[in-house]
Amino acid sequence: MYSEAPAKKQDYRQEARSIRAKAREVRDTAARAQLFLIASLYDRLADLLNDLAPSLQARFSHGSRPDEPAEGTDPV
Repeated sequence: MYSEAPAKKQDYRQEARSIRAKAREVRDTAARAQLFLIASLYDRLADLLNDLAPSLQARFSHGSRPDEPAEGTDPV
């Protein structure tokens, strides 16, 4: 169900690499620092996706769809 997760993780890593490459070309030190910060946030997104993917996969592996309430969570 979450087969796109690895692809997204790689997309985030690629985006981080791309931003870092652009940052190296920027002369303004403040702008360069901001770009490196943004790149680090993309790396963090990839890390979080890597950490959360197993728990999300387990949560939805029983067959319920994400937009439907899980069993036992229906309003009374």
